[in-house]
Amino acid sequence: MGRISISCLFPASWHFSISPVGCPRILNTTLRQIIVIGILSAAVSLLYYSLVIRNKYGRSYRDKKFHRYLARVTDTEATDTSNPNLNYGIVVDCGSSGSRIFVYCWPRHNGNPHDLLDIKQMRDKNRKPVVMKIKPGISEFASSPERVSDYISPLLNFAAEHVPRAKHKETPLYILCTAGMRILPESQQKAILEDLLTDIPVHFDFLFSDSHAEVISGKQEGVYAWIGINFVLGRFEHIDDEDDAVVEVHIPTSENKEAIIRKRTVGILDMGGVSTQIAYEVPKTEREDMTTSPSSAKQFICVLFI
Repeated sequence: MGRISISCLFPASWHFSISPVGCPRILNTTLRQIIVIGILSAAVSLLYYSLVIRNKYGRSYRDKKFHRYLARVTDTEATDTSNPNLNYGIVVDCGSSGSRIFVYCWPRHNGNPHDLLDIKQMRDKNRKPVVMKIKPGISEFASSPERVSDYISPLLNFAAEHVPRAKHKETPLYILCTAGMRILPESQQKAILEDLLTDIPVHFDFLFSDSHAEVISGKQEGVYAWIGINFVLGRFEHIDDEDDAVVEVHIPTSENKEAIIRKRTVGILDMGGVSTQIAYEVPKTEREDMTTSPSSAKQFICVLFI
């Protein structure tokens, strides 16, 4: 009677063999062969389930959740500018090597306190994101701040062409300057911002006030990036799945002392032309161990910037 051997080197090395001779002699040859084949079939089925089926469907479930969040940035439908219920917002990111303008849109909130605004990047008729970049960085005009408005006008004209004219007056415009401006003397920063605040309202009808143009700190830059990526990934959404990793959050200014349970967030590493920001959420247990800096223990977001 023959012997059947099976061995495998992955995921762990193992070897075993089954011989019909080892079966009780009270069984005839045919029955012993059937038993051996049954054992082998069960072993192969178990191996197939553990290595293929479970991984396949587990991965499919995770991919489905990931693609649901990824749809926020990969939605290729053109924005319906004829929809009167859409709101718009404009952000100009003035970096060290250049300035970019981004146009966003979102419908009215559905009233559900568990849902955030469905903010998406606006797309033009060709389904391309409404984004434009110009060079050099705004800090290059430190010695001639009167030219800054002319420098940034192409970006604002680009946004004005895409946002419906009837929506201009209610569309907020934010101009945020980062590390390129932070390294300039305060007097030069103020001169550049004053030129923007003086000239832009004359030529454009966007909602633009003194607080909408500023040089943000490295800490702000890190926090904004952290909020943005976690919003896109759906980490601020209401928990609707038991498999979601969760974290307890205590809000110091809240009258309700009970912890808020929400999804665990991801950290960010933002490497710019002049600065680098790292922002991540500090677990509660680690905050309690921060003995070197008691004030930082009250922060649930740790931001490092260079």
